[in-house]
Amino acid sequence: MPVQSPTIARKAVTLLGILLFLALICLPVADNLFQVAPDVYLMENDPTPLPDSSLSQIFKSFNVLQRGYLEKTFGFRRLLVRLENILDIFWLHSSNQYQTVIKGKGEWLFLSQENNDLNVIQDYRSVRLFSQEQIARWVDVYRERQDWLAARGIRYLVVVAPNKHTVYPEFLPGQFNKVSPQSRTDQLMVALEAAGIAVLDLRPTMDLVKRQALAYYRTDTHWTTFGAFAGYVQIMKRLGRWFPRFEPEIQGDYDIAILPNLNGGLARMLALGDFFPESRVVFTPRFQRKAVETAESHSVPPYFQPTVSMNTNDPARPSAVVFRDSFAHELIPFLSEHFNKTTYAWPYPSTARDVRYFDKALIEKEKPAVVIDEFVERYFTEFPAKPAKPAAP
Repeated sequence: MPVQSPTIARKAVTLLGILLFLALICLPVADNLFQVAPDVYLMENDPTPLPDSSLSQIFKSFNVLQRGYLEKTFGFRRLLVRLENILDIFWLHSSNQYQTVIKGKGEWLFLSQENNDLNVIQDYRSVRLFSQEQIARWVDVYRERQDWLAARGIRYLVVVAPNKHTVYPEFLPGQFNKVSPQSRTDQLMVALEAAGIAVLDLRPTMDLVKRQALAYYRTDTHWTTFGAFAGYVQIMKRLGRWFPRFEPEIQGDYDIAILPNLNGGLARMLALGDFFPESRVVFTPRFQRKAVETAESHSVPPYFQPTVSMNTNDPARPSAVVFRDSFAHELIPFLSEHFNKTTYAWPYPSTARDVRYFDKALIEKEKPAVVIDEFVERYFTEFPAKPAKPAAP
């Protein structure tokens, strides 16, 4: 039986399919050349720029490409990320712990896989607890810091802000159950307190705040100003054991406003800020703030952000050095009013390879009365790096 030749219609459909396929695979190139993709806001780190094209830079260029340059600069990437998240969240209702952000119940979003080493959901579920050897190593880290400071007449306070998962577990997807009733935070708190380390656990405080107000934002990983203010009050009460003037000076005279258009970080990481609107909490003081920011330069590589100094120019007050993370943004306006000078240094968090940098040179330069080590729970519970092996004789 003779084979019939394709009809004109079938040829046209085939040709259109080929042209559509070619157009789609050319779109990324077209966007890189002419910026034709729609504007989509996706919060992510910018890629390291490529070095100049030269033979001497070829290995550096290879390293930049290997670290995700092409992935981050792929044409229409941000639109595709947005569309994928719309499909996953609103159509397929799909969430797994290895996504960067997961949708919880209602309009709640939670950080999940922060990086290759840190899975916040596994931390919440207590999938892995510390061994006694690991706990002992962490205790040694904080004891060494406290002893080093005490030898110089400096007080030391460790402050732990809880993960949002710890404060609002009822809004997590139901499949993320607890494996153990004890958490790594529980283990460390018990061990540090038993070792005589001054540590302030803000989990009970946030549990009290949530009964009266929103302690953490639905679309962000951070606490609201309600939560930060409560944390500030507890820090000052704890410091009041060493500096009795602090507790009576706690400032509480604020006008509180709920304003629209919070750009929640978790929603922006999904490129879905318009799908998850939220209001922000603003505290406006009814008194004149005394602390003024002054520029500080610090070139030590372990710092994630530039050092910030706040000054009240009152030499009768003590000074402080605060090793901080992003949770200190909301604390800075409150804490700084109580010190002559407060130096806020933002080191990279601890990882399984390196413990968070503790800048002894900065402390000796500033000569503070107190050093505060503040960080969110998920950085507090990273597995400690193994002690360095002694050099061979």
